[in-house]
Amino acid sequence: MKLAYVYGTSETVAPVLGARGDAHTIFPRLKDSGYVAIEPFVRDPKLIDIVAFEKNLNRYGLEVAAVGTGPVVSDDKLTFTDHKNDSRAEAVKRVKDIVDFASRFGAPINIGKLRGEIDVNQPEQSWKWMKEGFIEVCEYAEKRGINIMLEPQNKKNINNIHSTVEALDFIEEMNISNFYLMLDIYHMSFENRNISSTFAKAKNKLLHLHFADRNRVVPGKGDFDFGCVIQSLGDIQYENYISLEVTYEKDWYEEAKSAASFLSLLK
Repeated sequence: MKLAYVYGTSETVAPVLGARGDAHTIFPRLKDSGYVAIEPFVRDPKLIDIVAFEKNLNRYGLEVAAVGTGPVVSDDKLTFTDHKNDSRAEAVKRVKDIVDFASRFGAPINIGKLRGEIDVNQPEQSWKWMKEGFIEVCEYAEKRGINIMLEPQNKKNINNIHSTVEALDFIEEMNISNFYLMLDIYHMSFENRNISSTFAKAKNKLLHLHFADRNRVVPGKGDFDFGCVIQSLGDIQYENYISLEVTYEKDWYEEAKSAASFLSLLK
């Protein structure tokens, strides 16, 4: 099991479901707790000292599991389906910049809320804009050897592509060679489907996972059956990273250690 932890890069503003702060404090603590990678949540790579960032990763022996795009939405309100042409264009441009960032590490990029909402008054137009956004960023990413991932999210987060099946159908419809799936256990818990069968269906497109128990607490502090999840992942021979995307009450470090210790018992 290759564990990673969400890390908000220096230019992000809104809270992230992970750690944020001095790399010299956070990175060695993660490494000592059993994590082998981070998943940077990025707002704008042009505001990051990428050379220093990469040096710190190498210094503490951490890899980049994937790159999250949530701060592009939470901090700058950019999406593929915005009514404003310049906002949609900036959303695509920002993802292209993130592709360049991710290409330094060979890491896939996750797109969740950045895909945008569907306007109920003009749904066809919204879907068209969303698909155009994915096509453009996937084409750009393919030239740089980077995969783009789609994350289904529950109805409280966004008004489209809520389930694994819906995401797989959308990916199949798009028919883009470097377009894949990322699943989040927290969002999957809303699907009311058998976990084993869901993973079996997703096997050929699943590149990355987020772990969180119900209410976004760390695994082991809720009632979700992670033993079943680990078994199901073994059945499909999943060998990629698992990132913790979780909330914490007081100390992220203690929560991170608790999660890593709990999950190590399920191997």
